[in-house]
Amino acid sequence: MPKGTRKSKSFYIDTNIAIDFATNRDIQTVLVLERIKEKNWKCVSSTFLAMEMADYQQDYAYINKEISKKRNPEDILRSRGSKNLKASDLQESEEWFGEFSQRFKNLTLYDFISDQNGWALAREISFNSNLSAPDVLHLTSAILGSIGGYCDFLMTKDGVLRKEAEKILPKYKGVRLKVIDVAEVKKKFFKK
Repeated sequence: MPKGTRKSKSFYIDTNIAIDFATNRDIQTVLVLERIKEKNWKCVSSTFLAMEMADYQQDYAYINKEISKKRNPEDILRSRGSKNLKASDLQESEEWFGEFSQRFKNLTLYDFISDQNGWALAREISFNSNLSAPDVLHLTSAILGSIGGYCDFLMTKDGVLRKEAEKILPKYKGVRLKVIDVAEVKKKFFKK
């Protein structure tokens, strides 16, 4: 590489990072992702991220409606799985995701797990780790994305995902994926 040039960074984004950005619930995440966007660095994730974000927004809509009816919070949380939202509520969640996508234009969603080998890797990780199915899908996608040259880092705030990923990744020779959180991205790449 010629002196004075830097390799572009690329990040696999876990859903917790995307939700923090979409809701502005963590200003450090928002600022770091804005800096990544300014640098034109690539961000990728699994299409599964969109589904998890839909779940988040639909749960949010449901909980707010039920609280306004003065329902017991414990009953609301227990009944989340049987929510019956109106078409307008579902449309709002899709619009919310569309707004997120417009704001985070440097994020591209891929179906990294697209064949039998990808699903075999996901099964292997699932049976040999303490990860939930959603985290298995994200880790598998990040590994496959790394192998395909789509990402160098898996950015997450999920401590369990990070701990398990750091145990799993050394088993896969040639995978150069590093797990990193928002504070580490800021410290490593944006020292100012």
